Amino acid sequence: MAQSLRFIPLGGLGDIGRNMSLFEYGRNILIVDAGVMFPENDMLGIDLVIPNFEYLRDKKDWVRGIVITHGHEDHTGALPYLLEEIQAPIYSTRLVLALVERKLKERFGNKYKADLHELSADAGLRLGPFTVHSVPLSHSIPDSVALAIDTPIGRLVHSGDFKIDYTPPAGEGPNLAGLARLAAEGTLAMFSDSTGAERVGFTPSEKTIEPAFDRIMREAPGRVIVASFASQLNRIQQIIDISNRYNRKVAIVGRSMVQNFETARRLGYLNVPKGVHVRLETAKKLPPNQVTMMVTGSQGQPEAALARMATGRHRDIKLKTTDTVVISAHPIPGNEEEVGRMINQLFERGVEVIYPPIAHVHVSGHASQEEMKLLLALVRPKFFIPVHGERRHLHLHARLAEGMGISPDNIFQLRDGDVFEISPNGCRVVDQVASDYVFVDGTGVGDVGPKVLHERDALAKGGFVTAIIPIRKHSRELAASPRIVTRGVIYRELPDDVLQGATDALEQALKRSKRRKSALESSAREALSRYFYKSTRRSPVVVPVVIEIE
Repeated sequence: MAQSLRFIPLGGLGDIGRNMSLFEYGRNILIVDAGVMFPENDMLGIDLVIPNFEYLRDKKDWVRGIVITHGHEDHTGALPYLLEEIQAPIYSTRLVLALVERKLKERFGNKYKADLHELSADAGLRLGPFTVHSVPLSHSIPDSVALAIDTPIGRLVHSGDFKIDYTPPAGEGPNLAGLARLAAEGTLAMFSDSTGAERVGFTPSEKTIEPAFDRIMREAPGRVIVASFASQLNRIQQIIDISNRYNRKVAIVGRSMVQNFETARRLGYLNVPKGVHVRLETAKKLPPNQVTMMVTGSQGQPEAALARMATGRHRDIKLKTTDTVVISAHPIPGNEEEVGRMINQLFERGVEVIYPPIAHVHVSGHASQEEMKLLLALVRPKFFIPVHGERRHLHLHARLAEGMGISPDNIFQLRDGDVFEISPNGCRVVDQVASDYVFVDGTGVGDVGPKVLHERDALAKGGFVTAIIPIRKHSRELAASPRIVTRGVIYRELPDDVLQGATDALEQALKRSKRRKSALESSAREALSRYFYKSTRRSPVVVPVVIEIE
């Protein structure tokens, strides 16, 4: 009798990013994707958020392989952290493997030899009890695939991130015939990208943005600076082609943009006519109306190229009033404020700024409702599980599937960490595993938790006050007047009378306090918190330091 199969999402169900899923059968695990999430506004100081690998730590020998659906950071970015704990072969398409190899070398150095294997679209990949078939689908980066996974209990289909683009600027379109052929043999369950579930109709083809960019390149009086995701290779190809049409040279700016450009060009995923690409130093010497720049920073990241230009901090590029800046991206949820601020800063510098929705300079890489319906109609799964999206996206995708005739009893809206048991006769959540955020802060991984973030939030909102309290070791009395230091409480240093008032309040509290060190610290904290709230209506973090003097 066949065992049941378990699906365990460790990220991507309820948030945008951090996509990682496990398929478990007996003592065998197949990992699909291992991505990062970029920090939200309240995650102060955090660089990245990765999935929690706790569930896998005592099952390292069960992992048969890691299959990556495409090369975006929200599907590949956690691989270096995962491979520090679990050694397993990685399988994906040619471009993805090249991007992953570069990422792993950056993390581990040139001596590290990654176990990388190219997926073949013509043959199934056998990994323990799983046989994985890859099917090309469209997305905003080439070499994106859906997966058909054969298991002892039936076939599963995982869409990866997808859209149905019949006319991509480069490469072949989606292999819908291949997917339909695999699905025709019967699909037990489908896991499908939900990111675009709020949009009606079809997502426009990448080629539909060409007229807008053609007009911009033709009419711009000076440089055209285009900000996009570094992985938007189809977008980069279009910018190169249109720039060449109007005798503009293209410079690539920003570390990740340069790396992806060089990798894709070397592998033949970008067609760059001779002489069109120039170094930044060369572009700076050309007439402005002969220059296009592709830059990073479409999400308003403070240290990315475009944000540094907007604030005048870029070392090599100073904006001119004849420049035209095109933001060829929609803000990722949570980044709206940063992007809006950057656009305002660009306008203040006198440049022309073009961005959605005032011009059609960006299309999504994710399917809208009609494409989701098309995939459901092709695959016709018995069970349906929406994945990759916030809670509202998963809910709307589930309702869409219900409208396509799938029984509500066979549609499951899961949460990260759910242990979802699948059998031919039914599905259910049987357990919950750790799936909380793991924060990457500098070189630290997982050593910053909610308590530290709460402290950072308090410091950001109220500043801090330090009280240095000298006491005599034996008598436990004040050896001198306490010294109070403030940072971030008000714009300027507090006036002497306010600081003196704080000192007086502190001394009075210490006189009434018990002489134990912990009691003195507690009294000082309460007295200063009360005083500063009363005098400033702010709640700074108060840190008393009691120093014992002989």
